[in-house]
Amino acid sequence: MADTEKKNNEPISDNTHHDTVFHYSRERRLSKASPEVQALNEGQYVRPSLFKTLFATKSHRLLLFAIVFVVAGSGLAHRFTGRERQQEQGLRFGGNTLVMAIVSVDEALLFEIVKSAPASGELYIGPVDIVVSPARTSAATDSAPQVFTHRIFFNPIEIEIFRISLPFEETDFFVVLSNNDEQRSLRLRVRED
Repeated sequence: MADTEKKNNEPISDNTHHDTVFHYSRERRLSKASPEVQALNEGQYVRPSLFKTLFATKSHRLLLFAIVFVVAGSGLAHRFTGRERQQEQGLRFGGNTLVMAIVSVDEALLFEIVKSAPASGELYIGPVDIVVSPARTSAATDSAPQVFTHRIFFNPIEIEIFRISLPFEETDFFVVLSNNDEQRSLRLRVRED
């Protein structure tokens, strides 16, 4: 037993040089690699296109679909709620903020404009031309479309309210506001009060 301990504890002192033996060669390893790795090793690697990268895996496709769905959904939501929100918050015209509505009162239509001047004092003062036309004309009349025009004057006061009676029976209108420098148009529906 003492002899085996002595043999195990003795250092190997022969001067022979031992070469490292690789049991797995580089060429063999590369032959089993993917085509992308082989191309990269040979210096012929070409980056995949954006299209291939986006659709490479199922998770990439699902993420792309989710992004497109969210963007489309928010665009549709903005499209359908943006006009109503704009009319509630007001339209900027000549530095003033205008809140407009067409209201049905006792079978008569009133076009109502509430003008609010900005706190900075930079605002338009002067004439404003208004053109109101039904969005859809009745099929019974083959004549030119009906157009109502009116002129109001913005004064240098903080809040002004304008009410104009409209000679129409329709419920959907195009409204155009213009002055010498600016023109804005929007579509309004009749609001019941």
